[in-house]
Amino acid sequence: MKFGLIGAGAIGAIRASALALSKSCSLTAVHDLDEARARSVAPSVTFHASVESMLASPDVEAVLISTPPQLHEELAVAAARAGKHALVEKPMAATPDACERMIKAAKEAGTLLTVGYNQRYFPALKVVRDAVMSGDIGRLSHVRAYAGHGGLAEFKAPWMYDQAVMGGGALMDNGTHIVDLVRYVMGDPTEVYGQALHRVWGLDVEDEAMALLRNDDGVAASIEASWDEWKGYRFHIEAYGDRGMARAYYAPMMATVIRLDRPGGQKKVERRFYPESIVREKFRGWQSTVINAFLEEFDDFAAAAEGKEGSGRLALAGDGMRAVQIAHAVYDSSRSGDRVTLAPLP
Repeated sequence: MKFGLIGAGAIGAIRASALALSKSCSLTAVHDLDEARARSVAPSVTFHASVESMLASPDVEAVLISTPPQLHEELAVAAARAGKHALVEKPMAATPDACERMIKAAKEAGTLLTVGYNQRYFPALKVVRDAVMSGDIGRLSHVRAYAGHGGLAEFKAPWMYDQAVMGGGALMDNGTHIVDLVRYVMGDPTEVYGQALHRVWGLDVEDEAMALLRNDDGVAASIEASWDEWKGYRFHIEAYGDRGMARAYYAPMMATVIRLDRPGGQKKVERRFYPESIVREKFRGWQSTVINAFLEEFDDFAAAAEGKEGSGRLALAGDGMRAVQIAHAVYDSSRSGDRVTLAPLP
């Protein structure tokens, strides 16, 4: 699968590094408004001065959209109309309506549209998802998830906390990953209740968000996304069943599975540590873990584009739209004080 990269910023540079290692995909073109930056990220591929030029190229089968979110819709729609598949970074777009238009364009063109929820590929997350799907921890009862970092000190540009660009604050930033992961583990929620707070940074986007989700099977989830996690970046997700629980944590990467022979019975505890991840990150940074996730994501993307079955972990366009819908449902609930009901996905 021959990719063109649109956007050569921080995440675009990591994507380019991953593509250089991929056995299923390659980088053949790059576009960025800053030509020097684009050429430094991908010196051996063709630079295109415009998106139109890239989309017209026969050497590009798919595009990686690694721009700020307010540009995602325009670029994804243009890619679909040019017959190109697209992988869009998270969040999919700033609003649910924009997501719907992106999906409509891809459906009309018959192209693949996915969203870069790469944390589905983290080893510890695989443990949690597999424990739930296999019934290893019994019937799922509830899920708890948290993601936090230190807020504005973590951001490299003001657009990263701009309402018009991101569509929200903590929940659309680091929180969008755990919104997706919770849904990935529990299934699609139908009810959302939440609070969005603005008590730390004084911005027009939330610095703290808390949400309760519930699906038609009665499984509930609690989510918290924070920009005032003074201990530093971290996230975890826990799934509880009637015969055990599974937990993923990062950073550092670790997982725990507790299995019971019956509710309240004897338990066996399995802990998984990933020393290779810790050592690798010490010398090559957290980006090395993300690159490994990207490599698996690229394999699944290439398979899906050819109509083949991958690992089942790839986040499709509907998954990306649902995460944005859930975040905006939290904002609506926070303003009204009421529970929000989500319409079924088409």
